[in-house]
Amino acid sequence: MFKILLKTSLFVLLLSIGYQVLPATSLAERQTTDYRVQIIRYVEQDKIYLLENLRSKVTNKAEQTIIDALLTEDGPQAARLFRKQLQDYPDPSLDSLSKARLAAYQSALSSTSGTRTRAIQTSFILQFGSFGSLENARELANRIAPYTPVTIFQEKGLHKVRTQKAFGTRQEAETGAKKLPFNSFIVRIN
Repeated sequence: MFKILLKTSLFVLLLSIGYQVLPATSLAERQTTDYRVQIIRYVEQDKIYLLENLRSKVTNKAEQTIIDALLTEDGPQAARLFRKQLQDYPDPSLDSLSKARLAAYQSALSSTSGTRTRAIQTSFILQFGSFGSLENARELANRIAPYTPVTIFQEKGLHKVRTQKAFGTRQEAETGAKKLPFNSFIVRIN
């Protein structure tokens, strides 16, 4: 009885001196806020591949949509997902990220000559490894990240550690590979 009276008195005292009583947030709601911060931090650090760690934990629709957009390698699909986040799941802490990515995408589209041949031009990337285990892929990606931005690309059940940057020619890719202290091989894309 004394405990209840003490809690009630403390509550009344806090209200009388101007404290506002805010609804209690659950642990899950607090973690959602943390995911927004982590998403933005990974983007700022150019460590998009680390979002794969959050993908299964995130329950907030805005965060899920942003993560899917950032991890897809399909430009038009990413743009659709960023627009979906802005329209269907607006979130002040993530909207600026979606808007910036959409602006960059539009800028990239407008900088091309507009011909279809330009859009399907062959390019090359470096691949450092392919793993059945996502954890092993992350470990290698973390070792390479200080030297060049990388991504983990999932294909046919394997997690492939690749450069984010695409090279215009095989020779450019070979030159880029020589500058890195890691073994890699060149993969033709498009």
